[in-house]
Amino acid sequence: MSRLQTRIFLFILLLFAIGPAIAQPYYFRHYQVDEGLSHNTIISLLQDRKGMIWVGTKGGLNSFNGHNFRSYFNSNNSYGTIGNNFINSLSEDKNGMIWIGTGRGILRFDPVHEVFFQIPFDVADGIEQIKVDTANNIWFLKSNTLCRYNQLKKHLTYFPGINGNSMVFDADGKLWIGNHDGEIFKFDPEKNSVSNIIQVLDKNLPYNQKLISKVLILQDQILIGTTKHGLLTYSPVTRKIKALLSKNKDNTDIYVRDIISAEQENYWVATEAGIYVYNLKTQEFTQLEKVPSNRYSLSDNAVYCLLKDKENGYWAGTFFGGLNYLSPENVKFAKYTNIKGTNSISGNAVREICSYDNKNIWIGTEDAGLNRLDLNTGKFTQFTTTGLANSLSYPNIHGLFATKNKLYIGPFVHGLDVMDLKTGKIIKRHGVIDSGDGFTSDFVMSIYQTSDKKILIGTIHGGLFEYDEKKDNFKRLNFIPENSNIYAIFEDHNGTIWVGSLQNGVFYYNPKSGLKGNIKFNKGNGFDYQIQGILEDSNHFLWLASEGSGLISIDPDRKKIAKITTGNGLPSNYLFRMLEDDAHNLWISSLKGLICLNLYTKKIKVFTKANGLITDQFNYNSAYKDVNGKMYFGTVQGLISFNPADILVKSTAPPFYLTAFQVNNEEVIPGQKNAVLAQSILYTDTVSLNYNQSSFNIEFAAFSYPSPKTIDYYYRMAGVGTDGWTNLKNNQKAYFTDLAPGTYTFMVKATDNAGGWESKIRKLVIQIHPPFWKSSYAYLFYILLILLTFYLSANYYRKMLESKNQRKLQLFEFEKDREIYQAKIEFFTNITHEIQTPLTLIKGPVERILDRIDEVPAIKRSLQMIDKNTNRLLALTAQLLDFRKTEIDQFGLSFVKLNITQVLRQEVTAFKPEIEKKHIKLELNFPKTSLIAFVDYEAFTKIISNLLSNALKYARSKIIIELLPGLEGTDAFIIQFANDGDPIPKELREKIFEPFYRMSRNIDKPGTGIGLPIARSLAELHSGTLILAEYQNGLNIFELTLPIHHSIEFNLSKWKKI
Repeated sequence: MSRLQTRIFLFILLLFAIGPAIAQPYYFRHYQVDEGLSHNTIISLLQDRKGMIWVGTKGGLNSFNGHNFRSYFNSNNSYGTIGNNFINSLSEDKNGMIWIGTGRGILRFDPVHEVFFQIPFDVADGIEQIKVDTANNIWFLKSNTLCRYNQLKKHLTYFPGINGNSMVFDADGKLWIGNHDGEIFKFDPEKNSVSNIIQVLDKNLPYNQKLISKVLILQDQILIGTTKHGLLTYSPVTRKIKALLSKNKDNTDIYVRDIISAEQENYWVATEAGIYVYNLKTQEFTQLEKVPSNRYSLSDNAVYCLLKDKENGYWAGTFFGGLNYLSPENVKFAKYTNIKGTNSISGNAVREICSYDNKNIWIGTEDAGLNRLDLNTGKFTQFTTTGLANSLSYPNIHGLFATKNKLYIGPFVHGLDVMDLKTGKIIKRHGVIDSGDGFTSDFVMSIYQTSDKKILIGTIHGGLFEYDEKKDNFKRLNFIPENSNIYAIFEDHNGTIWVGSLQNGVFYYNPKSGLKGNIKFNKGNGFDYQIQGILEDSNHFLWLASEGSGLISIDPDRKKIAKITTGNGLPSNYLFRMLEDDAHNLWISSLKGLICLNLYTKKIKVFTKANGLITDQFNYNSAYKDVNGKMYFGTVQGLISFNPADILVKSTAPPFYLTAFQVNNEEVIPGQKNAVLAQSILYTDTVSLNYNQSSFNIEFAAFSYPSPKTIDYYYRMAGVGTDGWTNLKNNQKAYFTDLAPGTYTFMVKATDNAGGWESKIRKLVIQIHPPFWKSSYAYLFYILLILLTFYLSANYYRKMLESKNQRKLQLFEFEKDREIYQAKIEFFTNITHEIQTPLTLIKGPVERILDRIDEVPAIKRSLQMIDKNTNRLLALTAQLLDFRKTEIDQFGLSFVKLNITQVLRQEVTAFKPEIEKKHIKLELNFPKTSLIAFVDYEAFTKIISNLLSNALKYARSKIIIELLPGLEGTDAFIIQFANDGDPIPKELREKIFEPFYRMSRNIDKPGTGIGLPIARSLAELHSGTLILAEYQNGLNIFELTLPIHHSIEFNLSKWKKI
């Protein structure tokens, strides 16, 4: 730039230092650390595609849904909170990813899975000015150097020669960059080339005086923000630079930090001295700055960033004051409050409002006298008590009424003051309202002028008076008791005067017809409710605002009375004054907000502080409607005004989402171990929970910022309770505790009573799985188990019955066998006895004959044969009798000390003749030392005899008898009787010990089948055993095992049952 150009530039800077425009109302709402922000220093702002507001601070990243702030942390990052707490820049790409420029690098936040990813750098420097191009590439300034990150290729490109401090894409996708050298230039991302270098500031200026802090591309010009030279504009057509804002009102440099486009050619400029709202068309500006006594002003003058949201709301991030929000909806309620050091209303409690010419509005307060508001200039003129004769007699104003030239004022307990409107001075005083009848009052509560220009004065404890301006005196109106308290006066379309009293309802009187009367609304219950306001609507219904009984209506015929109370939707039954708008809505001030009642539909809307009111508590007697339909209402904290047509504009429903999900009072974070959410609850439509996660709560929010506290939320859970909707009011949480396993559908919706919108219904399917012992598979298992148990029980019962029947059958068979057996025993016993007797008789003579046989030698052999067989028969009968004794427990034992070896030899000797006769080889294996044991001699010899007899009977050629000592550690001995007869099958080893059993192959051999049973029974009576051992070496081996000692020796012991 040449020296001449520099001079021209400086001249332009001075020439276009434009003066401020007339201030318009801007009402900011403030969000700071106390409201949930992580830090009060706001550096960057963003609204994503879903409507969520993202706030970058010096203390980390925050998201805001209108109700709650949420801070984000990246626990996997070595730098702690999101890599670095200093959030310089925010941007959203085309996939909905949030890009975050910090003091130590750049990160990408995935809102679906709520995870962070950091772009790796060799050196982690500060990141500024993140922008996204049409190809979804990420552009940013890293330590003032231009960089590009290609998301598809995951490739980072540096442009070392391209330095800047701010940048922006134009409509053609070209990047405009402002640098530290006072230049702006265009960079082509496709060609990687620079063009259109414009030297905005003198190149010869010091380095710190030519920094371009912001660039905004418009259709026909470029707005340029600087740190030392304010706001400039450059025209590509004329190539001229023009100064728009250069100096603050204190003549300091304007330091521009951000610029955004507003509406109607307005642009918001964030500076170190507040916000400038600049209009390019009119070249006028309004400066918004911090006013300590104004609750609605900016919270801090150092404004770092700006954002215009989708609802046309404006956000300003400041260095010390946190976040500031300006709602276009809140601006619709103009607010007049007492702000020290400025031209404003003098008091807080606005009691009376009136006007005569609609150019000036007179406002009486209860704490600071009288105010006059000039509607053309917006300026206030204040009147109060000065002690002079022409000043107000008292600053607490209750009654107020204006005529063409005079203002009638009712100061608290100071009668009536009359002011000249031209001079603003009090020209008359009436300290007491007196009609001369003895009843007076100094407390004027209400002043009203009738259609025939009569001025009525309502007093406390004095009744109602008529003031004659010409005669300057008062006349009592006797249709009301003299000591009545008059709070409201109104004349209806028939000329009837209606008067509201303290505790006697409403009185009425028609001067023309003389009709008068009194209506009470609390019949039979003593005193009536106080009537604070009276109004007749366009349909001639009379409306009464009561203090405690809600809204009362009287029909045009004045016969039917109806009430509207909190039960019908009113926020309070304490009402003050009413006005009707041109759309037939009744506006009513109350103790809890401003009420709008549609006279036809009777639908009620309530506006509160959340909608932009100063306070929810209005004041008595303070309502006024001008000729243009604008309404004014007084509150205990100032005055509001609004156009009803602007307020009742129906708005569209904002985005509505589920915002958080907590299980057992702990928030669920997607992707964590054992987390029930795979992705953010904003993107989730189904949740699966275990049985021990059945207590949970769900958060939700409509992403609307003008009046979030006026939004009501309704929910219902299909499968729980009734199907009706539950109204949570402004609560954004629904709680559920210990839900039973099953599938539920959570439904929630949002409505705005004032805005008139209703959101879409959001649904979330919740599946609570039962514990494994209550699962479907478990119940299937239980059913199968029950069926199996039933089957097994039935089968067991069947088998038990079969077994029982089998046992019965076996018992029956056993009893039958026993009977047969007993019969056989009895038979053999009887036969034995029968045989034994003749045998005995035979044996005696045979023995005598034998003694003399030598005398008859020829008969000797025959008699010997007879004797031999007789002995055999006697032996057999003896065996049968012994077996019988064992069966009936009559065989006794006497254990005596015997030489077992010797007894065995004796028994073998007795059988030797028979052995030799059969040519059987006998082998005896006895120990050298004789074995001594305690046995019953008779029983022992019977055992040996039976076993020897059995061996001799079935042996073919060999018998082996072996005496063995017992196993080591046992007190017993063993005798084995082996023979080489036919092997006995294994399955018959026990059968042969049964009484009378004989193998079929041995049926031709002599025997009774009771020898072995007797032997085993006698062995068992010795506490021993007799078994048939394994067939080995071609031998059948019978093994007899007997104890050497007994517990009782030499004593008898009863037989045990077999």
